Amino acid sequence: MEARNIDIALVQEPHSYNGSLPGFPSSYRLFFSHSFDIIKAAIIVRNRNISTFLDLNYLDYNMVTVRLNINRISYLFVSYYFEPSKNIDFDLQKINQIFSNVPINRLVWSMDANSKSETWFSPLSDSRGTKLAEFISAHNLFVVNDDCGPTFCGSRGSSYIDVTAVGTDLLEDVSCWHLPAYDSLSDHKAIEFDIALNSNSPSNDGDSCIFNLKKANWKLFYDSSKYLLSSISDLIVSCQNPESLHDLAKELISIVQNSCEMSIPIKKQGMHSEREGFIEINNSL
Repeated sequence: MEARNIDIALVQEPHSYNGSLPGFPSSYRLFFSHSFDIIKAAIIVRNRNISTFLDLNYLDYNMVTVRLNINRISYLFVSYYFEPSKNIDFDLQKINQIFSNVPINRLVWSMDANSKSETWFSPLSDSRGTKLAEFISAHNLFVVNDDCGPTFCGSRGSSYIDVTAVGTDLLEDVSCWHLPAYDSLSDHKAIEFDIALNSNSPSNDGDSCIFNLKKANWKLFYDSSKYLLSSISDLIVSCQNPESLHDLAKELISIVQNSCEMSIPIKKQGMHSEREGFIEINNSL
C-alpha cells in the first residue's frame, strides 16, 4: 500500500493466521471481526488523516462496515464476501439491513460476489448475478467496473466475479477503475480506483449542487422537458406495478438531468491538484 500510495484497501479472503491479519505495519488500522478464526472480509486504512468508525452492528466474518470522515463528509465503506455455496438471498438480506438503516448515497461497496452478470462485463450471467444486479439497481447503486478482463484467474478458468458498486453521490467522482499488473498473490486480481475529493467541503447539502442555478436558462429547461415530464407524470399516476414504477422513476430522473445539462451550467469544482485529493482504493483479494 505504501509503494502505490494506497489510502484504503477493501479486502476479501485476506491471508490470516489465528484470527489476525499479519504483515501490516502497526500504523495501519485493520478492521475485521475478531469473533471468528476465519476472516473473509476486512478494511485497511493507511492514511492517518482519515477518521474512522467501525459499525459493530454490521460486522461479521464476511462483512465489514466502516464509516470514514474526510473533509467533514461521511463515507460508508463496505467489504463483503459472498459464500459461493450459500443461497445468495441470505447475503442480500444481511446487506439490506445495512442499506435500510444508514445513508448509502456516499457508499463504496467492494465484494467478491461469486456471481456472474453482464452488468459487470461477465460474458455469461447466472441466477446469483441476476439477483445481485437487481438488488444493486433497487437500491439506486451503480456498478463502476470497467471491461478490463476477468478479475479471477484460477486452474479451472477465469471469471468476472469481483464487483465494485457506489452510491449516487460518488458516481461522477470514481475514476481509473483498473486491474493493475502487479501480482496480488491470489487467484483474484487486485482492483484499484480513485475517488476525487472536493477540497472545499460543503457546509450543508444545499451547497453540494453541481449546477450553477444562478445562471440557469429556465425557459430552455421548461421547453426541453415539459412534454416529456407531462407524459411520464401521467404514466406514474396510473402505474400499478412496483417494478414499472421503479423504471418510470429512473426515466423521470433521466429527463430532469438531461434538461438540467442542456440549460444550466455546471459549477466549477475546486479540486486538489495533489494526489491527496484522491482516495485510492485497492480491492485486493
